[in-house]
Amino acid sequence: MSKSTNQQISKSQISKSQISKSQISKKKIEDEFRRLCEQMGRQGVIGFTPVEGVRLLSEQAAYLRRKLEGLGAWSDITAVSIGLLYHQPEILAVPAGWVSKPPEDGRWNQYARAYTELNRLLNGIASQLAERFGGLAEAPTVEGWVERVSHVNDYWPHCVSHRAFAEAAGVGWRGKSGLVITPQAGPALRFATVFVPQRLSPDSRHLPGCGDCNACLEVCPILRPEEGYRERCRRRLKALGLEDEVCGICVRVCWEAVRRSASEAIST
Repeated sequence: MSKSTNQQISKSQISKSQISKSQISKKKIEDEFRRLCEQMGRQGVIGFTPVEGVRLLSEQAAYLRRKLEGLGAWSDITAVSIGLLYHQPEILAVPAGWVSKPPEDGRWNQYARAYTELNRLLNGIASQLAERFGGLAEAPTVEGWVERVSHVNDYWPHCVSHRAFAEAAGVGWRGKSGLVITPQAGPALRFATVFVPQRLSPDSRHLPGCGDCNACLEVCPILRPEEGYRERCRRRLKALGLEDEVCGICVRVCWEAVRRSASEAIST
């Protein structure tokens, strides 16, 4: 994660009274998102879910209530989950197996730089969507949190879970790693969320789930079944010392497994 101190929350400067509900539709938001993705040179995914009913930690729910105050009735607000995919060379820059420290060739930092770039692009897209549709944008990450907090629990009161909204929107399913797994790219993407003052229903999508795949659990000793893996992950990111606060080993093996599964499904 980036070590800069850019502002986390981008708020629309447009008056909500200037946006009529007839101007807010799934198709209009999707079309604008696709246009922005093409402009940025990235593939993207998008989904919609009403805010009410999405399960968040109590600290995150309180944060979101404060953030969305004034946007409209809680029951009328929709979370628009947006994601941008990594390019294949960026994923392949991650080691294919567990390592304790970065190899000296520095290739792993290609993934770290892509992480920073995707966060920057998502910030821009989310802000533009929020302005266009009279909403509020939540940045993809609280930047620099690995070094600013003493425990991962200190992070929760300052953010929402993009994974929770992506999962509720049907963009992907929750994998055994805790990441959201998409049919398009496994977990090899970054998310942001835009909140708009119009209730939009989620699409019905069939998602295969992980099944008997344990690729992430087999490659990463941090993802043990007992509680506390997020704090162990935070400590690992800090210890790795890459150009941004990332690892990505579980991301790569899952991405490869999803690609193999898709290839096998096509060939049968």
